[in-house]
Amino acid sequence: MLLLLGGLLPIHASVAPKDNKPIQPRLDYMLKINSSAIAVVDSNIVVSLQMTAIQDVPIAQSVILSPELIDTVTMRQIDFPVIFINSRNQQIYFERKLKNDYPDALALRKKNGKDLKIDYLRSAKYEPWMQNAVLKVKKLSCACNKLKNRGENELPAFEKKVIEEIKLFPVYVVPPADNGQKVREEKGSAYLCFKLNKWDIIPDYMTNPTELQKIFNSVNIVKNDSDVTITNMVIEGYASPEGPNGHNEMLSQKRTQALRDYLQKIGITQGIRLNASGKGENWGGFMDALRNNMVIPQRNTLLSIANSNLSLDEKEKRMKAEAPEGFRYCLETVFPALRCTNYIVTYTVRPFTLEESERVFEKRPINLSINEIYRLADKYASNQEKYYSIIRKAYLLYPDDSYINLTMAYLELQKGNAKEAAGYLEKVKDCPEKTMNEGIVAYLNGDLKNAILLIEQAKNQGVKEAAQQLQEFKKNN
Repeated sequence: MLLLLGGLLPIHASVAPKDNKPIQPRLDYMLKINSSAIAVVDSNIVVSLQMTAIQDVPIAQSVILSPELIDTVTMRQIDFPVIFINSRNQQIYFERKLKNDYPDALALRKKNGKDLKIDYLRSAKYEPWMQNAVLKVKKLSCACNKLKNRGENELPAFEKKVIEEIKLFPVYVVPPADNGQKVREEKGSAYLCFKLNKWDIIPDYMTNPTELQKIFNSVNIVKNDSDVTITNMVIEGYASPEGPNGHNEMLSQKRTQALRDYLQKIGITQGIRLNASGKGENWGGFMDALRNNMVIPQRNTLLSIANSNLSLDEKEKRMKAEAPEGFRYCLETVFPALRCTNYIVTYTVRPFTLEESERVFEKRPINLSINEIYRLADKYASNQEKYYSIIRKAYLLYPDDSYINLTMAYLELQKGNAKEAAGYLEKVKDCPEKTMNEGIVAYLNGDLKNAILLIEQAKNQGVKEAAQQLQEFKKNN
C-alpha cells in the first residue's frame, strides 16, 4: 500500500494594488494541519487532508491550494481538484463566475474571526507509477481574478498512521416480476409521392419503392417473429399546410385510405386489424419545426401566426403576407417532411424462460421485459464484464427506466466513478437505495459529513448494507 503523510507549509495570499503593478506576495497564510495522508483504496489513489484555517482572508481575495501527485523521476503527475479559501466577496464571485470553471473544486468561505475546518478527500484511478510519487501543493494567491504561482512545497512527514481500505457497498433493486402482457410497438414514417391532387398509390413512382419498403420491413419484422402476436396496425396520413384546408383534409383521408387498400391488396397486412385515418394538415409538425429550426427566416413571425387562434386558411394567408421570405423557405425545406404517413404496428410478446431469454436477448432484446433482462444478468453475476454488458444494453433500450439507472449507478460506484453514478441517479425515483448510493457519491466527492447523513437515512429506511458502510467510514476516524 502506498502511504505518504504530511503537513502543509504556509502559503501566500496577495492584495491587488490599485496602480495595477504586478501582484506580490504579502501575507503568510497559516493553516493548522490536523491530519494528512495518501493511500490506495479500492484501486484508487486517495488524498485525505484535514485542516483548520485560522487566519482571515483579505476582502476580494482567495487563497488556493492545488494538490499534485508527482513522480520526480519520470515527471508524470496528476492534479487533484483545488481548494479555494475565499473571503466573503470572493465566495460570491466563485458561485457566480468560477463554479463552472472549477466544478470539482472545494470552495469555502472564511469568516473573519472564526476558524474554518477543511475536510478534503479526493480520489483518482491508481496507476503503478504512483508507487514512488510524492504529494506536492502548488501555492496560489488570487486577487481580481489574477492567479500568481507562489512555488510548490512537498508535504513533509507528519505522523505514522496506516489508512485501512474502505470498502463501498452500493446497492440496486431487481424489478418485480411482470404481471401483465408485454406490449410493444414497431413505429415508422414513410414519405409517399402522389401526383398533383391525386391519391392513387403508384408503387414505382419517384421514391415510392423505398418508402413502401419501409412499411413492408416494419410489418414483416413483427410478422416473422414467432414469439409475438400482432394486435393491430394504425396508419395516419398528413398533408402540409399550404392550399385550402378542406382540400388538404380530403387528400390526406383519401391517400391514407388508398394506402390501407394497397397494403391489404398485396397481402402484407393479411390477418392484421388495420385502422387508417387522414389527419389533414400537419400543423403540429410545422410548429415543432418553427420552434427547433433557428435558420428559418422570419421564424418568430411565422411562429406567432401559427400559434394564433386564426383559422388554418387565415394563418396561411397571414404568413404569406407578413413573412413571405420565411413562408417560401418553409415551402421548399420544411413542408416536404410534413407530408408523411406515420404507422404503428402494435403486438404482444409471450414470456420467456431463462434459456430462451439468452437467445432473444441476442436477436431481439426489445421482446424481453426488464425483469427478464435482470434474470439473465443474474446468471452472470460472477462475471462482472458480462453482467455490465447486459445491463448497459438494457439501458440503451430503456434509458429512462428507474431500475436500470439505479443499477447503472451501482455498477459505476463499484468502479469508484462518482460523477457517472450521479448522472444515472438523477433519473432514479426516490427510494432508500437511491439515498444509499447518493451517500456513497458524497463520500467519493469528499463530503464525508453529508455521506454519513444520507447513509444513516438509508439505514433508517431499511437498507441493510448501510450499517456496514457506516462501520467502514469509522475505520480511519
